[in-house]
Amino acid sequence: MRLLGICSNINFSAMISRLQPPFAERRPLQRKPFSPLERHFANPIISPQDMPVECSAVFNCGAVRFEGDVLLLLRVEDYERKTEFYTARSADGVHFDVCPDPICYPLRDIERIYGSHRFDMRITPIEGTFYVCHALYTKLGCVIAMARTFDFRNYEPLEPISLPSNRNAVLFPEKIGGLYVRLERPQNIDGSGQIWVCRSPDLRYWGDVAPLAMPDPSWTGRKTGAGAVPIRTDGGWLIIYHATTMTASTENYYLGAMLLDLEDPSKVIAAPRRFILGAEELYECVGQVPNVVFTGGAVEMDDGTLNVYYGGADTRICLATTTVNQLVEFCLTR
Repeated sequence: MRLLGICSNINFSAMISRLQPPFAERRPLQRKPFSPLERHFANPIISPQDMPVECSAVFNCGAVRFEGDVLLLLRVEDYERKTEFYTARSADGVHFDVCPDPICYPLRDIERIYGSHRFDMRITPIEGTFYVCHALYTKLGCVIAMARTFDFRNYEPLEPISLPSNRNAVLFPEKIGGLYVRLERPQNIDGSGQIWVCRSPDLRYWGDVAPLAMPDPSWTGRKTGAGAVPIRTDGGWLIIYHATTMTASTENYYLGAMLLDLEDPSKVIAAPRRFILGAEELYECVGQVPNVVFTGGAVEMDDGTLNVYYGGADTRICLATTTVNQLVEFCLTR
């Protein structure tokens, strides 16, 4: 009882305060490194519970301007992990109305024979036609497939598909040197790979391939893949891409930016060694695949804002904003 009485007279708060340095001497809070991308406060902007259909995940969308709206092609997985594509439209690029019916996209013969798991759309407008590139997983492996549409309701499959294993195809929005050009990622047997450039005279026969000579900071150590459709700028083709590296527990995803030569997109003009977005927020770190930020589309708004749509943890759709000029400056100065 005596010991308790002694302890009760001690001012522990005063003792702790004397052990701490004055406020002015304390180490300041570390500032976040500069990035041209800023996460939208409404993130995630589309989650499974926002969908008009029952689903376990909605993520990795293509994006484009259509009839004055922002249109997204959503990758939607049900509770069998079966994937369908749905359209979503928005006047402001943040609040979306989702069509309750999946798109009409007939199977190819090879899909009927060997199976069809389509995912990760990219949308490229060329002279009034919208071309979509996506990955197609069959029993023979993962390949690139393309289709075209005029109304985002009905799609015409284009032949042929690529050889396996290949994915992350993105078509440039205009011919370069008289040829169609796309970025793609041939995949090694262990799942790794990097971005290549491929050309075609007619969207059917593809060749004249070349790898991109990109820098190799540690966050790109396992694979790189094209993300949003290339954007023409005075400084070159602006590319927003994803890359991954292995950590002690997971394969972490990042977004990066670079500029390619306008006349020869196999030449890299500028590619900062710093990433512009990494998985940090709960909606990017927790989901069916942790620590994932993955973009398939970016749309420039009327006020000049560039909306970059990306999947968070392969479960939900998120939005980050910037401008084309900010990204170009980042590429040229960092």
